Amino acid sequence: KWSRERLAAERQAKLRDLLAWAVERSPFHAERLAGIDTAHFTEAQLVSLPVMTKDKLMSEFSWVVTDPRLTLEVVEDHVEHVDGHPYLFDRFRAVTSSGSTGRRGVFVYDWDEWTTLALMQSRSRLGTADNMPRPSGEATASLFAGEGAHLTKVMRSFLAESGDSLHHLPMTLPVAEVVRGLNATQPELLMGYPSALDLVVREAQEGRLKIAPLYVESGGELLMERTRVSVRDLWGVEIDDSWAVVEGAYAFSCPSGRAMHLPDDLVIIEPVDLAGRPVLPGEPAAKLYLTNLYNRTQPLIRFEIADGLTLLDSSCPCGSAHRRISDLTGRADNMFEYDDDVKVHPMVLRLELHDERHVTEYQVRQTARGVSVKVVTDRPEDVDQIRQRVARTLRTAGLADPEVTVEAVGRLERLAAGKLRQFIPRLGAGV
Repeated sequence: KWSRERLAAERQAKLRDLLAWAVERSPFHAERLAGIDTAHFTEAQLVSLPVMTKDKLMSEFSWVVTDPRLTLEVVEDHVEHVDGHPYLFDRFRAVTSSGSTGRRGVFVYDWDEWTTLALMQSRSRLGTADNMPRPSGEATASLFAGEGAHLTKVMRSFLAESGDSLHHLPMTLPVAEVVRGLNATQPELLMGYPSALDLVVREAQEGRLKIAPLYVESGGELLMERTRVSVRDLWGVEIDDSWAVVEGAYAFSCPSGRAMHLPDDLVIIEPVDLAGRPVLPGEPAAKLYLTNLYNRTQPLIRFEIADGLTLLDSSCPCGSAHRRISDLTGRADNMFEYDDDVKVHPMVLRLELHDERHVTEYQVRQTARGVSVKVVTDRPEDVDQIRQRVARTLRTAGLADPEVTVEAVGRLERLAAGKLRQFIPRLGAGV
């Protein structure tokens, strides 16, 4: 309920504190931020600072963190055994990215920082639309990661109350096993990746899954309109979608519209184009730079995240002054780049394939002159029609004479986090 002016003042104060701390405690930041006046630095001056990348973070990990005990070897060993020992040195929580675009990232929070992240995750979901809290002890089924240090699994377990019935059914399990688990659980709250929701909706439509959730939450992947409609038609529930990054930010759907509110008091988001140039509010951004204002254990200052979105600067009808994001388009680092400077954004293929009503899952792999597509479908005889439509889409995107193959398969392999890697650029291509 803070005003925009108060939010801006909060960001300004926290930014100066973060920069001073990072210069003092992090050898990595002491070098890259040398010479700046941390006491008078402004948010508008962020564009003058260099960008952090995941590759740089991981290669310089021990120099980035501000606690010398947190070497990459120590933290990596911890996340491999996190299910039995959630806290490193009885103080730190370590979580990993899914690795959906290659090398995974590892991110560390101390107790206060982790609690801040947890409260950020929960404060927009403390009540339902009528502002009444959800009943405690509700049965919850999670179709995110089932084990390891993935944020979706670790955070949900951390926030669960003692009376909650929480069941992790990762989509790395066989679909039949997931269906059996959901039928046995009868969840009131169903949460998962959009691709996981697509799968269980199909199982319910075909009569194998018999549940009636009261709440459905999604995150971790791009939510398409077909998934929203399917869940609404099947269970009479509107999906509560979220945008979350393991680097320390959550944004949540607003009852007043599809746009999601940013945590404007805790992070700074800079939307940019593929070349890193700032884009104006209302214009689509290819990626963003995130500054986490509360994590002092592993300072992330202008950290590159390849999520495409649009930042909205207009007032929200709900009255919140927190800015909003909309039109998420997926990962910019999944861009397919071909000879003759032809670039194909995965969104154009996503829109084509997601509208195939008989296709449950798909994976598109870039080839030298086109794509190779695998689909899970109940009508394998349609693969040639799908091939023709995909080829037409690529030609429209500028790729002359594309070579397209489409194969019907029984199942697609998912990452350890349960995510489905839908678009795989050719090695050496892409952003």
